[in-house]
Amino acid sequence: MRAFAEIVLLRRGVRAGGGRLAAMLAALLLSLFAFSASAVAQPSNDIREAVRDEPVQAEVRTVLSQYGRFVQHARFGEVWVPTVTPQGWHPYPPCQWVKTRQYGWYYDDKTPWGQIVHHYGRWFWDQQIGWAWDPGSEFSPGWVVWRSSPEWTGWAPMPPDQALQTISSDQFDNSDQWIFVETAKFNAGCNAAQTAPVERIPVLLRQTKWITAVEFVDGIVVIVLPPYLIGPFVHVHIGFEPWPAWFMVQMMKNSNFVWQKTLNNVAQVCAPSNAK
Repeated sequence: MRAFAEIVLLRRGVRAGGGRLAAMLAALLLSLFAFSASAVAQPSNDIREAVRDEPVQAEVRTVLSQYGRFVQHARFGEVWVPTVTPQGWHPYPPCQWVKTRQYGWYYDDKTPWGQIVHHYGRWFWDQQIGWAWDPGSEFSPGWVVWRSSPEWTGWAPMPPDQALQTISSDQFDNSDQWIFVETAKFNAGCNAAQTAPVERIPVLLRQTKWITAVEFVDGIVVIVLPPYLIGPFVHVHIGFEPWPAWFMVQMMKNSNFVWQKTLNNVAQVCAPSNAK
């Protein structure tokens, strides 16, 4: 989990853009981001069977311990909770998305801790401890899902893998999970004070579409946002270990489980009301 923006990691293996296995996995993962809306809902925090903790490397633990605390969670095991964030903070706060030539939209967090927790691991909300980070070792430009229209653009943290299989349909599109910014302001670099109020998010969820276009780049899946999202363009040079095949297959299985479980409910929730 070597996640420091100023440290360039050594790449391993062969570039995954070629080869039959890469092509097959890329095709399978096209459906990964065609999430049902419940895939980003608040996960249940009921106690489940134990899941082995992802090991946290010593250098990462040292950095994160300066900005938060590691605690034991009944469901997710050891997690990290930030203590330096302001009240009302949300993972992937606005105005830090930048467009890169190779990795598409990249969350450009300059803080030592944010460089780690916004590119590795996943976030979830807990009523007792607030937002907590579940460690992970797989890199992504940003572990989020997206919705967009020419007028509005929104994103929400992708929950931990084990949460995807237990999300109920009544947790569909929890407003607290999402951040929305006017597309024009998103393109201009935006302003944190210009995000949509929480009470407006249910309307925006109906007015925007899921982003499902992806590319397979250097062994990871990169979400491709619509061309009307221009945004600030920067050059970043990042090395990372490509996602192993087992990790891609697990993500695909989780996605299919959620999709099949909630497909009918999504249609009902999204249907406009005819009540007068």
